[in-house]
Amino acid sequence: NIPRPQNSFVIYRRDFMAKVKLNYGHEISSNLPFVSTKAAKWWSSENSEVKNTYQIIADLARKVHIRVYPNYVFKP
Repeated sequence: NIPRPQNSFVIYRRDFMAKVKLNYGHEISSNLPFVSTKAAKWWSSENSEVKNTYQIIADLARKVHIRVYPNYVFKP
């Protein structure tokens, strides 16, 4: 199965998870529902500059995804 390209929030959550793991250890970071909820709350309070930065990263990731998987079509 080909993975979907990651959107800006998914990339933000991945970075958030890495920071949680670095600062609090694996025990908390392994609690995905807890960390995802916290990431969503932080994301909603981030300013447009931060969100735009993650959107740029997501756009670049999408371009890489297109090159790696040129025939990819999303099929829910």
